[in-house]
Amino acid sequence: MIQTSPFIAPAAYLLATVTAALLLRAVPKIARHLQHSGESRYASIDGLRGYLAFGVFVHHSIITWIFLRTGVFEFPPSNFYSMLGQGSVALFFMITGFLFWSRLLAQGRQHDWLAFGISRVFRLYPLYLPLMLAVFVTVFYLQDWQLKEPVSQLFKQGLLWLTFDRPDVNQYPQTGMLISNVTWTLAYEVFFYLALPLAALVFVYRGNWRQVVLCLIGIYTLYQLVGWEHSLKKHFLASFLGGIAAAYWIRRPQLVAWSRTTLASVIALVALVIAFTAFNRAFKTAPLFLLSLFFVIVASGNNLFGALKPRSIRWLGEISYSTYLLHGFVLWLMVQRLPLLLHLDARESGVYLPLLAACTCLLILISSATFLYIEQPGMSAGRKVVQWIRQRQKGNKRLAEKVAR
Repeated sequence: MIQTSPFIAPAAYLLATVTAALLLRAVPKIARHLQHSGESRYASIDGLRGYLAFGVFVHHSIITWIFLRTGVFEFPPSNFYSMLGQGSVALFFMITGFLFWSRLLAQGRQHDWLAFGISRVFRLYPLYLPLMLAVFVTVFYLQDWQLKEPVSQLFKQGLLWLTFDRPDVNQYPQTGMLISNVTWTLAYEVFFYLALPLAALVFVYRGNWRQVVLCLIGIYTLYQLVGWEHSLKKHFLASFLGGIAAAYWIRRPQLVAWSRTTLASVIALVALVIAFTAFNRAFKTAPLFLLSLFFVIVASGNNLFGALKPRSIRWLGEISYSTYLLHGFVLWLMVQRLPLLLHLDARESGVYLPLLAACTCLLILISSATFLYIEQPGMSAGRKVVQWIRQRQKGNKRLAEKVAR
């Protein structure tokens, strides 16, 4: 059966990396970008991202196969395919916690919170907004352009989707399944971003006890506000702690030196294998500990015997946000809608597997294009907005000084 076959994931990863390698040869712009990004201090993490985002796609492809056969959305019976989704998300949360806590520790009170906030908005939304539009258009297309709810209700649904919630749109059942409900993780990311300044005041800047109490109350309030529709789960948030621990880990030269040894590579891989085979859920104490152990070693610069170094893998890492955000919609189009148009039965493995292979290649191509022409310009626009605000602030300051004279 596909949902337990040990060959699906390796074959899919091989096809994805070959597609990425061909793109590197065919598109000079990609090769130039990778040459520049190769100077990144956290190159191993850049490679890890590629495996994780594509792992979530494989996880959802197995879930989709089960749905086509049974009509029920459920986790794969295989621990590995179940963890390929959950474990990848947990490691993504660790990457977020690590990168931003590391920056906070390095910059201290010089941390540019304005730039941080603007950069997060311009990182998440430039790609998300077109996807959200595609979902709404698809819903109305499937319903023959009939308005089944008041405009005010549709407007409310749009606002909730803007906050990464996924209410049914225009009474279309399980609208979120058009994108495999992937946006649930973004609510956790947003909570982390919003809580970071308050956490910094408590754990990094270390103000007086009144400030600490107020900040803790603020964090709890954010926890309730961000999760007002669907409460945030504490054991999911615990994943970020693995990344924060890694931020302290890499500040100890002895630990970093050990983490780059062959022994550490073996320990990291053993921890990962145990986590992905002995458990079927990632957000529990034992698997989170194993994944955190794996992550601190990778965060220290260990490339796992070169597995995180290939340019094709690093490119999959660069396009990981596009891959993660878009794969559900591409999967839905390719293995649920396309077979209907071609009068094919996707429940047959002889039909589903070729469609999955085509979906893999298409996903890498689309994600590469959206990274180059949506994500990158979006991030650049964010930096320009910060520069514009800074220039305005300097101009206002000079004007105030002249008036004061």
